[in-house]
Amino acid sequence: LKNRDEGSGGGGGADGIPASAMEGPVDGEKLGKWFMGLYHEKQIGGLCAVHCLNNLMQGSNFDEIELSEVAHELDKREREAMGGAGLDMESGNVRADGFFSVQVIQQALQARGFQCLPIGSTEAKAALDNPVKEVAFICNRSEHWFALRRVGHFWFDLNSMLKQPKLVSDTYLAMTLQQLRAEGYSVFVVRGGFPPTDLDRDRKRLEGVAAACKEGVSGQVSASASSATSATAFTGAGYSLAGPSAAAAGKEEDVAALAAALSDAGVDPNADPELAAAIAQSLKDNSAPAAPAEPALDPAEEMRRKRLARFGG
Repeated sequence: LKNRDEGSGGGGGADGIPASAMEGPVDGEKLGKWFMGLYHEKQIGGLCAVHCLNNLMQGSNFDEIELSEVAHELDKREREAMGGAGLDMESGNVRADGFFSVQVIQQALQARGFQCLPIGSTEAKAALDNPVKEVAFICNRSEHWFALRRVGHFWFDLNSMLKQPKLVSDTYLAMTLQQLRAEGYSVFVVRGGFPPTDLDRDRKRLEGVAAACKEGVSGQVSASASSATSATAFTGAGYSLAGPSAAAAGKEEDVAALAAALSDAGVDPNADPELAAAIAQSLKDNSAPAAPAEPALDPAEEMRRKRLARFGG
């Protein structure tokens, strides 16, 4: 695969970590694309699909021009299949703000020799049963795409809305995928001949990256079960230019409460996912609405019932 970015770790600052990456909102035009040798594009406009694919491939292999060409080719095929109907309709595969359909993502990956399979499909059953054996996943909801990628024997969350990558433990990977699906995310496993990265060849360096990403987590991962960061893509509603819905806002409050509880308890969900899950369940139980109390009886009515219960009639 052709890498349009020269070098393997540029991006400003020591080890390619710009100082601005640790504070303020995510701005992909100002933040570097490398984190200690791990490729991580940040959000620019609505180009999350481009960022997702490049983070997945660990290099700048795709751009919006290429994806737009794929989208227009798909539009052409669809119109031909309909006998020319819908020629005046807007594209169903790309929008002016840069959002691309799943068909575009799948076709672009297929052109590079990769498969993109829904995790619930028959072909991807093994990925659902044992996700740590895979190399990459991409997820989508509310117009936001993001990638989860294994490098060496470590899994990283490479969401473009994060200021730096985050480590995801093997145990928490399965929990994250399950919760994302339960919340309505579309999850796809990506299979193919991923070229080895520099970090794949340098285990000691990779372990240092994993440690840095884990320290940066501060007890949080970007799945909506425990995110309280500025990465709104993982609050259960996904990242949308239209803003969060009322239902999403409610979920954001739940997420914030869980993140606060984990922080207060000093629990790292990567290190102790079972305890994190128990805390989440406890919060859910405590937040469940109480059963409505029975209305109090009128004193005269209560006396009549007692008399009937004692003497009958």
